[in-house]
Amino acid sequence: MNDSTHTHALPRPSGRGLVRKLGWLVLVTAVGIGVHFSLQGIIQSGDAEKRAGPDLHKLEQLEAVDPARAAKVRAGMLKYESICRLCHHRSGIGGKFTPPIAGKTEEGVQTLLKLYRSGVQMGPLTNLMAPWAAELSDEDIGNLAAYVATL
Repeated sequence: MNDSTHTHALPRPSGRGLVRKLGWLVLVTAVGIGVHFSLQGIIQSGDAEKRAGPDLHKLEQLEAVDPARAAKVRAGMLKYESICRLCHHRSGIGGKFTPPIAGKTEEGVQTLLKLYRSGVQMGPLTNLMAPWAAELSDEDIGNLAAYVATL
């Protein structure tokens, strides 16, 4: 037997397999970097939001003067924290892709939320807002509007 006739070479990876593996590596790395920077932005904006949160002192003053109104504002604040804050931020300043709502009138907020809830197309954000608004009762809308008017 001749050593040259019995070569046991390891299979070489094909060029396509290597390119595919490198493609996956680049994709996973890019996604990881994107997640990292997204989280950094959320963390940094979260720190700013802690400083710019709801004015609880103002709410306590309102409770002393008009307890029924204060209860409505507080209920709106709780609803806002659970569904609106993620996009509009605690202070209502909005974000890169969401409009500010701080400074809106109570009537204006009610009108907008009811239009979104009814499915009226009002612009590019309708598809984002409509599902949230669809879950709101008239009481929720009134409470949210009362709270947003205090921002």
